Amino acid sequence: MNKYLQQLIEYFRTPALQNLDRKAILAVMFGSAAMNILLFAVPLYSLQVFDRVLTSRSAETLVLLTLIVLFALTASALLDGMRSRLLLRIGNAYSLTMGPKLLDAAITGSATNSAPNSQPLRDLNVVRNFVAGAQGLPSIFDTPMVLLFLAVVYMMHVGLGHAMLFGVLVLLVLTALTESLTGPDLRAANEAAIDAQRRIDAVVQNAEVVEAMGMRAAMREYWHSAQSASMAEASSASDKSQSFAAFARWIRLLLSLMMTGLGAWYVIHDQITIGAMVAANMLSARGLAPLETMIGAWKGLVGARLAVERMNRALEKFARQESETRLPDPRGELAVERLVYVPPGAEQPVLKGISFNLPAGSLLGLVGPSAAGKSTLAKLICGVWRPRSGTVRLDGADVFLWERSDFGRHCGYLPQDVELFSGSVRDNIARFRSQEEIEDAQVIDAARMAGVHDLILRLPKGYDTQIGPGGAALSAGQRQRVGLARALLGRPRLVVLDEPNSNLDTEGEQALVSAMREAKADGMTMIVISHRPSLLADADLIGVVVDGQLQQFGRREDVMQKIQPAAAPLRQVPVGGRHG
Repeated sequence: MNKYLQQLIEYFRTPALQNLDRKAILAVMFGSAAMNILLFAVPLYSLQVFDRVLTSRSAETLVLLTLIVLFALTASALLDGMRSRLLLRIGNAYSLTMGPKLLDAAITGSATNSAPNSQPLRDLNVVRNFVAGAQGLPSIFDTPMVLLFLAVVYMMHVGLGHAMLFGVLVLLVLTALTESLTGPDLRAANEAAIDAQRRIDAVVQNAEVVEAMGMRAAMREYWHSAQSASMAEASSASDKSQSFAAFARWIRLLLSLMMTGLGAWYVIHDQITIGAMVAANMLSARGLAPLETMIGAWKGLVGARLAVERMNRALEKFARQESETRLPDPRGELAVERLVYVPPGAEQPVLKGISFNLPAGSLLGLVGPSAAGKSTLAKLICGVWRPRSGTVRLDGADVFLWERSDFGRHCGYLPQDVELFSGSVRDNIARFRSQEEIEDAQVIDAARMAGVHDLILRLPKGYDTQIGPGGAALSAGQRQRVGLARALLGRPRLVVLDEPNSNLDTEGEQALVSAMREAKADGMTMIVISHRPSLLADADLIGVVVDGQLQQFGRREDVMQKIQPAAAPLRQVPVGGRHG
């Protein structure tokens, strides 16, 4: 028993449950016990009415007993309502406390795996609903009270106690069978449902490709296969669970019949009174109710437990150890030291020991064929991904360990695929920070620097224009230019631009070149990835990345002379892939 309690205590100390308000949970437990104790008033009332009131014909006693039981039932109902409201607030507080941690884990996991993954937050909702639900924690808290009801029935008559104990043991066996026989099916159904959701998320995310190439039917089959597997497993588990639940209801009805029959037998033989018979029947029915409810709610319990396990894995796997010390503002000196990176699930490295130093205020152009590792290098320089080995340092500090919010003040990043968020243009350029943190003048300065200020003013509501999810209200070129303004916000010391002109027209490219020159004049350290050497006319240094290695690195003039015969092919190479 002590070992079981110790395991239970350790379980509630896991990362996913450590923010659950234990004091409030204990208060709910005590409230549940008090509520169940007050429910003894009904069978005791019946006992007194049959054994005392009817024999004594005392109206005063009947009135007094009725008032007492009315008070007890009112108090029990109030405690039940308070328990429901308190559990709802416990669930809400838990969700609001754990939400930021799980959001961090989801962001880190999605950035690491290069695929959106909001599963930790969906799991959080599963646990919250279980905590606040009527058949979640209340069923668990009511179950220990079965022993108290059983003890009182034994006090009335040993034979009746044995009958109730038989019902308790049968329901406990059914609960164990429900776990052993439906648990694997529920786990499989849960994983299949997650796979189906991921598939549909991927389809929706790439809806343009699906529509353009007539892939609807194929995508329906793609989703249907996963959904069918999920539903098959869920149906199997549900069939077994419902069978056990129906059997549990039959057992409870059978026990009620047994308690009535045995009670009548003992009454006939003058071993108990009619009042005791009625009270014992009511006590056994109330005592077995939580066990029956538990069997019916087992699916929710298993789902919550699986959600907690996944949340624990996410928190442990994607936790970032960031420095708590606020570092001084960097000058912009960058050092890449023997960098090796292997994508998740892959065996071969994408980057193979890249090293170089970049003085503060210089502009480095990175060129090379598609899938050479340039975009991967950009993400590692910004601290998005963690290298297998090696380090990226900004003014001597490891960028991956740098506290993200603080590091973001000094770093601007424009990825290949520019993603804007639902909100206003100002919100996106200001990185969704409040006006107290980022003044309007800083937003406008970044927009002017990116050459997009006049374009924004021509939008329906200027900087307050709502651009919709993903920046749907803007063209690809406009999104790229707003993304550039976001990267230049606050004039950071390090700016990384990955194919910044891939969607720009002539005007936009001229604005980009102007922004790069102004950033360089302002002393920003810049890294620009491009397949067009013409964009790198102002670069101080050029690096040529081929097959994950830095094959050329040096002054622009020297490197361009070496690669000049390959310059024309480089201009025609398509933009690299996700790890390109």
